Amino acid sequence: MAKYRLNMALDGPLEFESAGPDGVFDAWRAVYRSPPAEHDRWRRRCASMVCDRYGQPVRFDSDEAFIADLFRHGALEEVHA
Repeated sequence: MAKYRLNMALDGPLEFESAGPDGVFDAWRAVYRSPPAEHDRWRRRCASMVCDRYGQPVRFDSDEAFIADLFRHGALEEVHA
């Protein structure tokens, strides 16, 4: 399991462990108030929040594109011990 840090939480970074970076969806969902049930809608909402925070476009057409943009903007990073 790898360790990741999501730099989007209002009260500081959210660290989580996951087999891959796609675990960001479940980790973020666990701390977000009233997330949409449908995965595509959740990914789109997350992309909107990242775009608002970083002022950069974020793709939401696929998990891979979304995660790549999270890394590119510094919203998600792998933590090395």
